[in-house]
Amino acid sequence: MVHGLVIPKRFNTYADVFGALGVALVVEEALRRSQQQVDSQLVDRGSGFGLVFNRAIDVAAIAHLPPGNPNPFPPVQGGKTNVAKLPLDLVSAFDVVAQTERRKVYREYRNQQRLATDRPEEMPEPPDARTQNGVILTAMRHDSNHNNLWLGAWELREHYGLLVAELIRAFSQEPPLSHEAAIAQVVDRLQSAGCAVPPPASAVKVYLPTTVQGVNRAKADTNKVEPQKIDWLSLWLIAAGLFQLGLAERVKVAERGYDWRVVALIPKDIAWQTYQQVWAKLRQVNLPGAGYGVARFDAELILRFCQELLDHHPAKANRGEVAGFRGRRRRGKPLNDFVTGFSGTHFNSKGQVYGVKEVFSLGLPGWIAPVDYAEVVAYQELVNEHLAVVRSLSVEAGEGELLASYRDFIASGSLRAFFGFQVSYADYVVRQLADPKARPPRLFSVEGLNLMSKADDDFLKIVQDPSFLRVAKAINQSTVYAGKVRIAEGQVIELDWLRQYGLAQRLSTQSGSKTEFLSAIADFLARYEAENLRIAEQLQREGRTLRRVWPTKADLDGLVRLVSEHDHGLVANLLIAYGYARWTKAREGDAEDAIAVEEADGDE
Repeated sequence: MVHGLVIPKRFNTYADVFGALGVALVVEEALRRSQQQVDSQLVDRGSGFGLVFNRAIDVAAIAHLPPGNPNPFPPVQGGKTNVAKLPLDLVSAFDVVAQTERRKVYREYRNQQRLATDRPEEMPEPPDARTQNGVILTAMRHDSNHNNLWLGAWELREHYGLLVAELIRAFSQEPPLSHEAAIAQVVDRLQSAGCAVPPPASAVKVYLPTTVQGVNRAKADTNKVEPQKIDWLSLWLIAAGLFQLGLAERVKVAERGYDWRVVALIPKDIAWQTYQQVWAKLRQVNLPGAGYGVARFDAELILRFCQELLDHHPAKANRGEVAGFRGRRRRGKPLNDFVTGFSGTHFNSKGQVYGVKEVFSLGLPGWIAPVDYAEVVAYQELVNEHLAVVRSLSVEAGEGELLASYRDFIASGSLRAFFGFQVSYADYVVRQLADPKARPPRLFSVEGLNLMSKADDDFLKIVQDPSFLRVAKAINQSTVYAGKVRIAEGQVIELDWLRQYGLAQRLSTQSGSKTEFLSAIADFLARYEAENLRIAEQLQREGRTLRRVWPTKADLDGLVRLVSEHDHGLVANLLIAYGYARWTKAREGDAEDAIAVEEADGDE
């Protein structure tokens, strides 16, 4: 009886993830055929991936299973694939051409639906989540490698039960065997039973990207130039994981240039069924846009995955009261406690062939940690808000650095990495607002920033302070809500005060020194007050009053106290973030759980 498996990491690339997923797929099918009702959990144990069962499994029952196809994936058939060796009279191949056409129809429908004002036609069937995985195999001419791996397992169908049982026994040893030793044990047992195990196969780059030339590394693995080979069983498991649960996409990198990006989702501690459901839905109907550069593709991938994972977050079942905003809050389980992130490889186009450009990894935001259903909904709105900001940026419009900066933030998992992006984005916001022909920029909302701030108690102590709020609102009314502004109806109105330029950069530059930062803030507030006095006097002659926040000396003293008690760089960055955000009136009933924006408007 076996309670779990450990699949050691061997390659330090996405091949480790795909290999572990391949084992999980093979075991899942064997459990189904042997009628064992077992739930599994994928766990990252550092040196290997664990597959933990909720009850012991009967390996002997699996060993005595009748003959059957061991493959958890189908062979692929492209327009030029040689399928002469495949038993297509007994099994169906994955038709890459037909599936690509189906995906094209679905994507065209989605594009038309976004533009349509009336009710669209009946929605076509969503594409197969594995469509692009089949396309990349044919595009890189690895379809024959894939089919040969499939054919090797097909020829072992008479020994199906023995193959799976020995696989389970090898990966359930205590202490765990190394990956090479476990594979060697399976091969020895099969050969001892008279099975003809397929010979080692070519380690093509789509399966093992670091075994080929072209990777950016300090040193090459070896000076050999002949094709490298690896045992068939390891490659077969990797091929299964890649085809069934990989994400491959052609990403636009130049005017007429597209590269391939292949990604594996790294499990950390997640139910096997949840892993498959979340990942399948994203790959099928919620894919990131691939026509706007690599940075935007990566950022959208992370955000869209957060959308899907929040739908399965256990906090969704908790209908209790929202944790109090004031004071120390309870933390739910962060998203990166379920999955670590993504491991991927970028293949760049070199005409008719593709080379490995880089091996990369992307993290998930650890600051998304809902405690109940209300917070799950709030975080989903926050993710949608960030997604709207990302989708408003374009490499072709010269906003590639902004996208790269945002990708670095969202992939880092750290909330503080947001500020590096926000300073540049603040300047972008002001430039867009100042240009009457430019599209209005997307702004982060104060409600969204409040939710993000909940992840850090230091943030909370600062952003709840009334003095901080009033100064931040003053910055907002000197930069975002100043000069000519568009109102909700699309009309442009001109306010009585002018827009300040370069304030975010000045505050950021001075934030390295407490004295210089306070001097910059005092200079800003002095200019702001002088402007208020001038405008108020003018409006008074016209019988009108100034409706603008008016910080006092007490607010400046409050800010000085905050800077003394907290990291002055953090105070400066939060002022920039809130100063260039979208401020709205607080809704009724939100006073206890959200920062009351009106608190800063007392002098209007």
